[in-house]
Amino acid sequence: MQRRAGRVALVGVLAALAAAVVACAAADPAANPGRPGGLAAIVGSGSPSPAGVLASSPAPAPTAIQVTVPELTVAGTIANLAAPVVTVPPTGPPPTTAGADPTTDPTATPTATPTATATAGPEPAAPPTTAEPAPAPAPAPAPVVVGPPYTTVLGWTGEGTVAYLTFDDGPGPATGQILDILAAKGVKATFCVVGQRVAENPDLVRRIVAEGHTLCNHSWDHPTGFAALAPDVLAGQIGRTQDAIVAATGVGPRYLRAPEGSFGDPGGSVHQAAQQARTLLLGWAVDSKDWTKPGPGTIVSTVVGAVSPGAIILMHDAGGTDRQQTIAALPGVIDGLQAAGYTLLPLPPDPAG
Repeated sequence: MQRRAGRVALVGVLAALAAAVVACAAADPAANPGRPGGLAAIVGSGSPSPAGVLASSPAPAPTAIQVTVPELTVAGTIANLAAPVVTVPPTGPPPTTAGADPTTDPTATPTATPTATATAGPEPAAPPTTAEPAPAPAPAPAPVVVGPPYTTVLGWTGEGTVAYLTFDDGPGPATGQILDILAAKGVKATFCVVGQRVAENPDLVRRIVAEGHTLCNHSWDHPTGFAALAPDVLAGQIGRTQDAIVAATGVGPRYLRAPEGSFGDPGGSVHQAAQQARTLLLGWAVDSKDWTKPGPGTIVSTVVGAVSPGAIILMHDAGGTDRQQTIAALPGVIDGLQAAGYTLLPLPPDPAG
C-alpha cells in the first residue's frame, strides 16, 4: 500500500515537471536574452531524472511542442518510455499566405463563370433589288433632210477619200453594159431600180446582186410629183417595188430614192412612208447631168470637178431614149476619180449593221 502511494507521488512529481517543461517551452526565448530556453534548459542543468536521463529533443516547431512523459511499470522499474503527446496550440495568430485573400476559403473549388451563349437574331433582310428596266425598243430610223449636198444617208456618211457611184431608173438596155464596165474596172456601185422594170428583168437584178453591187428602191413606175402623192399611194409605190426585188433576189433593199429627188418636207409623207417600209432615204451630192446628154467629156468633167470625200454621185442606166453618153463617159469618170485619189465603193447593204 505504501509502495503504491509512493508511485502515485512520483507520478505527480513527473506531471509537475512536465508542466514546467511545457511552460518553459512555450516561453519566448527572445524575452530572456543570453539564456537557453525550452526543454534543453531543464535537461541540461545537470540534475538527474528520477527515471534516468531525459534525452534532449531538437527545438520544436512553432506550431506544437511534444513532451514525453515516462510511464512506470507496476514492478517499480522503468521498462520503457511511452509517448503520450501534449499539443500546445500556438499563441500567435495563424500564418497567412502572402497575397492571399484572408476571407477566401483556400480549399474552396472555384466556380466556373458561366459563359453567355449568343442567341442568333433574325437574319438581316436582303437588300432590295431593282428590277432591270426593259430595254427600250429601237427607234425607227430618222430620215435625213434631203437637200444639197445630199451627202448624208440617215446619219451615215462616207469617210475619207471615197465616193459612191449610183445609177437610177433601171434595169434597162444599158444596164448590162454598165455592169461590164464596172467589172472591168473592178468597181462596185449602187443601182436604184424601178419596180416595174425589176419585174420585167429579174435576171439583170440578180446579176447586179451577184456581182457585189447594192440595190435601192426607186418606186414602182417613177411617177412625177412623188412627194405630192397620197400616203396610201406612196405606200403602194414603195411596197410593190420591195416585193418585186425580194421575189427576184430574196432580199429587200434598205434604201429608197424618190423619183426626181421629190422627197418633200422633212417629216412629210415621203419620210413617213420610208420609215414604215424600213428604208433609208438616199440623196446625192454630185449630179452628173448625164440625163441632159451634154456629151461624155462634159459628164466626166462635171463629176470629177464636183466630187468631194464621201460624195454620192448620181448617174442613170435607163430612162429616156438611150444612155450611150453615160456608157461612153463612165470609164473616164472612174479613171478621173481614181486619179484624184478616190476609192469607189457601193453603199453598205445594211448601214444599220
